[in-house]
Formats: sequence, structure tokens, C-alpha cells
Amino acid sequence: MTFYYPAVIKKTEKGYRVDYIDLDQCFGEGPTLEEALADARYNGVTWILTEQEDTADLPPQTHPDDYRSQLKDGEELTMIALIMPREGWDE
Repeated sequence: MTFYYPAVIKKTEKGYRVDYIDLDQCFGEGPTLEEALADARYNGVTWILTEQEDTADLPPQTHPDDYRSQLKDGEELTMIALIMPREGWDE
């Protein structure tokens, strides 16, 4: 199963940070944009797996057009695909 959630990308002093709009306190960081996005994907999948174990309720997805007016200078909006692992697959 794949979930799609919007996230905000911003440049930092140490590289990049990617914050999910809908996943509370879930983000990724890295010295390059690619590493920050990879970290965000990993953390997003972990967030969803944990949430499904606890409550099985996931937040609704914010539509990107509904959030664009809230972007600050230097921020960019992107959609991230979170591909969930299947049980029993070797990692």
C-alpha cells in the first residue's frame, strides 16, 4: 500500500529539512536534498506503521492547493509517496 502526503522542503544551515504537513512531528533532515527526502520517507513510513499499531487511524491528507498560501519565502511544497512494507518480506 502507498500513502501520499504533502511536505514542505526548506534549506537550513546544515542542509535541508522536510516537514510533513499532516504527520505530527514527522520530518526528515540531511546535508543534501536527496538525503533529507530519503530520511523523510523512512520516518514517514515508521510514523504510519507506529500509528497503525496504536490507533489504526491516519490523518487525512491536506490537498497541496489548500496549503500553498501558507508557504514562506524559500519553502517548497512536494508530495511524498510512502510505500509501506509487506509483512513477511525480508528487509
